[in-house]
Amino acid sequence: MDTTALDDAYQRLLAAAGAIGDTALPAADARADIDGTLSHIALSDRMLAATAREVSAGRPATVDNREAMDETAIDSLIASTTHTQRVDLVRRNAADLGAVIRAMPDQAAAAPVALRLVGRDGRPVPEQRLPWGDLVRLRATTHIPGHAERIRSLTSAR
Repeated sequence: MDTTALDDAYQRLLAAAGAIGDTALPAADARADIDGTLSHIALSDRMLAATAREVSAGRPATVDNREAMDETAIDSLIASTTHTQRVDLVRRNAADLGAVIRAMPDQAAAAPVALRLVGRDGRPVPEQRLPWGDLVRLRATTHIPGHAERIRSLTSAR
C-alpha cells in the first residue's frame, strides 16, 4: 500500500515536535499538552502497527485505542522519557507502522477493521467497522495533521 500521505503527515508532525528541545520549554500547560500528545501518538502507532500485522496476515483485526487514551499509560510514558526520547519514539513507531503498511498489498486496503474506541473523556464510542485503507487515510489526512497543528499552535503561543 502507498504511504506517501502518511509519511508526509509524520514528517510535518516530527518537524513541529522536534523544534522543541528538552531545555527550550513552552509554558508548563502547553508542555504538558505536547507531552501527552506525543505519548498518545506513540502508543497509538504501536497499536496500529499490531493491527496492520493482523490485516496483513488476513486475520480479523480490531483497533482498540484504550491504552493510547489511558491517562495512566500516558503519564507513565511521560515520566519515563524526555521530550527528545518521546519524539524519537514517535519517529520509530511511525516508521514501523509505515513499513508494515508499505509491505501490504493494495487489496488489503479493503479489509474490514473493527473499531473499539474511547473518546477523550474515556467513554466508549459505539463500535464501528471501517476498511483498513480508510483508517490509514484518516490517520494521514486528519489525525496526525491535527496533532501537528496543535503542537505548532502550542509552541507559537510561548
